[in-house]
Amino acid sequence: MRFISFSQLLLVGLFSTGLSGLVFFNLSNTAIAAPKVSKVNTLAFMAIRRSTKFEVNIYTTQTNGSNRHQLTQNLDITPTIVWSNNGKRIAFLSNETDIYTMNADGSQLTKIFSGSYCKASEFRIKWLLNDQKLAFTRSCDGSTYDTPGNVSLYLSDTTGTKGTKLIQQWQVGGIPPKTEISSSLYLSPNGQQVVFFKDKSIFQMSTNGSNLTELTKAPGDDFPSELVWSPNGTQIAFSYGKDRNQSIYLLNIKNKTLTNLSNEPRKTAYSGLISWSPDGTQLAYYHDQGSKQFGTELDIFVFNVAQKTVRKLISKPGEYSELQWSLDSKQIAFTSGDFSEKKLYILSIDELKLTELAAQLPPSKIDSLTWSLDGQQLAFIKEGKTNEESDSQSILYVVNRDGSKLIKLSNSDDLFIASQTWQP
Repeated sequence: MRFISFSQLLLVGLFSTGLSGLVFFNLSNTAIAAPKVSKVNTLAFMAIRRSTKFEVNIYTTQTNGSNRHQLTQNLDITPTIVWSNNGKRIAFLSNETDIYTMNADGSQLTKIFSGSYCKASEFRIKWLLNDQKLAFTRSCDGSTYDTPGNVSLYLSDTTGTKGTKLIQQWQVGGIPPKTEISSSLYLSPNGQQVVFFKDKSIFQMSTNGSNLTELTKAPGDDFPSELVWSPNGTQIAFSYGKDRNQSIYLLNIKNKTLTNLSNEPRKTAYSGLISWSPDGTQLAYYHDQGSKQFGTELDIFVFNVAQKTVRKLISKPGEYSELQWSLDSKQIAFTSGDFSEKKLYILSIDELKLTELAAQLPPSKIDSLTWSLDGQQLAFIKEGKTNEESDSQSILYVVNRDGSKLIKLSNSDDLFIASQTWQP
């Protein structure tokens, strides 16, 4: 069984979209609101550069386009970069097998985990609140092997590989199949807890291996969607079911109660993609309108968790991808268009006003939308053409939330950009 990230799978393929028929309740290309004067922020990102050989390294740059620095050399970076909570350290993945930490300026490079290659390896990394420890999980696909794969939980004091401990490992797949766990491991926002499906139940465990607790029975026998922790770590949202529109469930960690929120058809999520607002009061999701063509007629909905009410944000079905809340929980950024002809928008939740960002750029593939931590800027990666006729490259941009000051942050020698991450 392979525990893929549903958000990655959906964003790559299922939400390939077309802009035709895009209609909102209150369509406006005027600015929603002038942004506050924001400080110059810093982004870390992975870049593959053109030189005598292809080099894959981590860089930082300020969002005014200045002070670009290369932090790593010859480590074959894999697209996973995680800032510590205080913004002073970075954890990252190399060669799909190893985890390193370093200071924000690239100093004190330390390998904390050295792994062997496995098929379909996937890591999830979380700094604990004291920024001295890391919790991380690793899954290895065993569905096509005679021997099973595994899902593992580690805890590291980040002092080196001797300071990293395997907390527990579960086997899956193989012939005959092992079924010690039936989902990925999902780390809490503070990195101190993990939840997972096992034996048709949902369990919680501390990342040090203690306090294994059964929270509730699973709602059925199907494989669950991505489990999404609420920002304060008190609830978990997920969808469950086989159809395109899956029931949305809410799990209260403290009370161990599981609630099905989908008491009417429009309170069901398309293929499991749901997103918490940063204030923890709302869930945004896509809902399929029943087109025979997979993913071509979607609506965007917002569910109020306390009131159990739902609002439809789109007045005519369309094709969308990405779904990113602003940090003040007042706007949602998304893209519309087919896989290679996308445009970028933000939508005001209260006023239902639409603003197209980077309208001066031609439609193209757009992904990896990320809001700055002050909520005033949006970074995104857009596909562009190089000077070579048959080549393309990914280009990193940042733009203000009102659409002003579009700035290109990548260089002409950057062929591929990924994992842009804002420094706290």
